[in-house]
Amino acid sequence: MNKRHVSLILGALLSVPFTSISFANDDKISAWADAVTETEDRGTSVLIIPMSGQTLTDIRGEVYADLQEDIKTLNPDLIVIEIDCKDAKDIFYQQMGWFNPKEIGRFEGETKNLPAVAKVFRVNLKDIEQVAFVKDSMGSITPLTLSWEKIYMTPDARLTGTLALAARYSNISDENVRGKMRTAWTLLASILGGYGKRDPDLMLALVDPEKFLSGTWNGRNVEWFNHLDADFYVDNSNEMVPGFSATQAEELGISEATVDSLNDVLLLNDIREYHIVGEEITEELNDYVSDWRSNLKKAQTLWGDYEQQRGWAAGEERVRWLVKNKNTIKSLIGICKKYPAVRIRMRFDPKLQQLENILEEIERELRKPSTPTRGGGGPSMGGGGGGMK
Repeated sequence: MNKRHVSLILGALLSVPFTSISFANDDKISAWADAVTETEDRGTSVLIIPMSGQTLTDIRGEVYADLQEDIKTLNPDLIVIEIDCKDAKDIFYQQMGWFNPKEIGRFEGETKNLPAVAKVFRVNLKDIEQVAFVKDSMGSITPLTLSWEKIYMTPDARLTGTLALAARYSNISDENVRGKMRTAWTLLASILGGYGKRDPDLMLALVDPEKFLSGTWNGRNVEWFNHLDADFYVDNSNEMVPGFSATQAEELGISEATVDSLNDVLLLNDIREYHIVGEEITEELNDYVSDWRSNLKKAQTLWGDYEQQRGWAAGEERVRWLVKNKNTIKSLIGICKKYPAVRIRMRFDPKLQQLENILEEIERELRKPSTPTRGGGGPSMGGGGGGMK
């Protein structure tokens, strides 16, 4: 059998749809993991850091940065990063083979946000041992996932690249501008992959659909290439990005092992006895997610109130409704400043200039003489440029 035939067979194997993987002898695996015991205060101290949801809203650099001094003070023996991110739009667009920048192009913050998260753990907390426990890593989270050298995946976990970053530059007509944008976005993958000592060609293929990806085994490791001339290929399309099942990631040396539970992860790191620490840190991170989402609902209600009430600021009711809307917009600005995720989801500009302009116009209206007017006398600014419907 010649090299080309081997390439085709392995390429087909690595391109199969993701399927649920199960161990051949689950009873033995369970008994093996039972060798790990959780205690109250003995053994290895383990801190759980959840990273679930979406990278620009649920997973934000400043949230982890606010807790890094607490983590340093706690000084656990091991930090376990639990990653569970499913990028539904990326899944759909990968399956369809196309994408629309207007729908998935709101990733202007990723080149700052993802490195900010990585900086907390891979730079500021680098003296503490860390592993990533992956339940799903789909889309723009994957470059961050691979910033950890040791990742473990559950049997049904997936590790996929992202088309969303490419959507930021793909439709730019000016070739020079498009090239600069592409370089800026793809550089992100190389920077994050560097923390995890990942091959640059692997990282670039995960964020750039124009890159090919093939590999050659060197002992138990794989050397990756941006061409199709190696021993096997994973991605032979210039329109898609690669994705790996847990089994594929393990066989190709991207993950350390396929595991069922936290106990499996610990045992593979020679930990037989452990206790969980920093529950308040874990809880605070989980609370952040529920808090920003609840504040999103409040912000949507405030925006709806403003749009409804601004036409009522007329006649004898003019001052009353102007004051009401001034307070409404100030409350909305306060929420967006405290929770940037709310601003992103509601599509307000980063500096909240639209809301600030609305507030200034309301204040100008309030300074005008309170004489009766005809028709709707409220501020007209604010309709249509922001606010999530």
